[in-house]
Amino acid sequence: MEMATPEHLAMRKQPKQARTRALIDKVIASTVALVQAEGYHAVNTNSIAKHAGIDVKSLYEFFPNKESILYRMADEWLLSIRKLCDEYALNHQDLPWPEFFKQINAAVKQDLRYSDKFISLNGLWDLLPEFSQLDQVHQAFILSFYLKQFKRFGSTATLKQQKAVATFIMATEDGVGSMLENLKANEINELWQLQMETVLFHLEKILPRV
Repeated sequence: MEMATPEHLAMRKQPKQARTRALIDKVIASTVALVQAEGYHAVNTNSIAKHAGIDVKSLYEFFPNKESILYRMADEWLLSIRKLCDEYALNHQDLPWPEFFKQINAAVKQDLRYSDKFISLNGLWDLLPEFSQLDQVHQAFILSFYLKQFKRFGSTATLKQQKAVATFIMATEDGVGSMLENLKANEINELWQLQMETVLFHLEKILPRV
């Protein structure tokens, strides 16, 4: 499930060589670092280029504005989560449901620098319509993914109940994510652990006992 990039946020050209791909990675990493340190409104393309150690003209060869940098980061990040979910479900059919949900949750958090990305993009989902649309596509996928897994694990709850639990899980994820800024790594891990315990508590209500 992918969404076409809005024209005004699309890259001007795609990197084809290792050198230019490394430049793109550096620009995105610098944008993430600056947004986390200074906030979205304080960051501009000049400060991003300076932080990345490149000429701003090199940045403009690929990106028309700072929003396009963040959009690419958000799009790639959310797409990587969706791919991980699909691959994990395909390759871990033998796991009982508590282990499946715990392990896929941990895989997303560990492999995709989840907390860093969440902090960097926090607030943009509601600030810019294009980011909101991107998030809606992702949320629709996650809801569908949860419902498929509930069915696979033999839930006999009504569809309404299943949707309520899935929506609640997604809401707790967003709620914890919005609180991560300025927290230490151990504090972030503790919050995610509590969130996972809450998820399992509610899954027990709609999935068979193991």
